[in-house]
Amino acid sequence: MAISVTEILGTDSLSGSRLVINDNFNVLASEINSMEVYFSPSAGTITNLNNLSSEALRVGLSTILLDINASTFDILTNVKMTGNLNMTGAGVFRNDTNIQTLNDTFAGGNTILVGTSTAIPAYTMNRVGNATGTDINITLYSGSIGQEIFFIYTEGSGGVKITGVANNLVLPGATNNDITLNAIGETVHLLAVDNGSGIPVWFLVGGVGYVIS
Repeated sequence: MAISVTEILGTDSLSGSRLVINDNFNVLASEINSMEVYFSPSAGTITNLNNLSSEALRVGLSTILLDINASTFDILTNVKMTGNLNMTGAGVFRNDTNIQTLNDTFAGGNTILVGTSTAIPAYTMNRVGNATGTDINITLYSGSIGQEIFFIYTEGSGGVKITGVANNLVLPGATNNDITLNAIGETVHLLAVDNGSGIPVWFLVGGVGYVIS
């Protein structure tokens, strides 16, 4: 809401305008006090607003955590939900695909590490393949509880063997706790579940064509 004050002209007497000057200051002080119900310059906060309308919103200073504008809604940090998530749009789209294909070329004769002892696997969907007659080996490190990971065979016809670390891969009827994919179209879907002691272990929850050994 616009505020207005009484203009004092250059021809007006300063002493005669004392009441007008004081009234102007009172108007400004009243408006500032009204705004400071919502804005705190000293604390750098905004509170108690009933509505906020904006073309864009950015949260974060040196590191941007949330960026909303006319074309995108980007959340650039982890999200923790304590309530339900109800989706009424067209669907959920996952684009968290490893930019590399984990194959014999990528391996270069070595075991491929997915994750590390200090970092969970980076991608949800991992393309794998093998054009040689010798299995390539993938070591799967522990994820975060609730994390999902897919291995999708996309090229070749050689074996791709997935092995866990320190019994973090739980498979039904397994002897070696290995999962092998051998042909295009075969997949395996794993979910990190709390083992009852707060430690995540991978459980097999889906897939096609895989071999457990």
